[in-house]
Amino acid sequence: MKIKFTTLSIALGLAAIGMTASCSKDNSLAPSIEEQSLSKRAVTPSTTIGGTVNFTATGTKGYLKTIATGTYGARNFHQGTVPDLVDTTQWKNPASTYYYNLITNDGGTSTSYDFQFSGTANASLTVNTTKYNLYYVNAAFESVSSSTTGTLIANGTAASNSTNGTGNPSSTGWYIYNISNHIMSSYGPRTYILENKTTGDQWKLRLNSVYKDETPNASYAATNFPFMSFDYKKL
Repeated sequence: MKIKFTTLSIALGLAAIGMTASCSKDNSLAPSIEEQSLSKRAVTPSTTIGGTVNFTATGTKGYLKTIATGTYGARNFHQGTVPDLVDTTQWKNPASTYYYNLITNDGGTSTSYDFQFSGTANASLTVNTTKYNLYYVNAAFESVSSSTTGTLIANGTAASNSTNGTGNPSSTGWYIYNISNHIMSSYGPRTYILENKTTGDQWKLRLNSVYKDETPNASYAATNFPFMSFDYKKL
């Protein structure tokens, strides 16, 4: 059963975070051993701007959209079991945690992932802290580069930004939970940076929505979640 936002659920979504980005490796460098191994089972993004391709990982639905060269958007990303008989693009039983792998551009697993979504409405972003440091910066996604300096988020998690409906630039969270109508929206400008602890490679990430097709199905307490929408690019 999907979770509905209530006043009591606000506390579950709150998290503290922060970031400081450093330089990344040049994209022209040869792919790592991990990249070479995973690429054999990766989703190949469309070469057409605006083109899409469905996710193929086990238990994963949604699709990948090519926004620009090297910039991709995951749309309606979710994981679960038992296909919905009415709407086969979704699961009857959504998972409590979704995993994503940047190298394969597809869903991951609990043992192979770069970041995950969990918590209230699966809205809390947590990076794989064995591999990455997480940073945030109050800047538009398009303007963030490998030289952008952010603030380190020590625990690797970005969850609720605020409950006031407008957002808080000093909060490390990404989503605004409006207590007046129980609707979530993305705080902006806000971009996250994942930095590989071993290689120094960086990815920028923008979180857009938890609703299917990025649109709440009601003006009060919408229920068409969690379908994650996010954009990313390797720096």
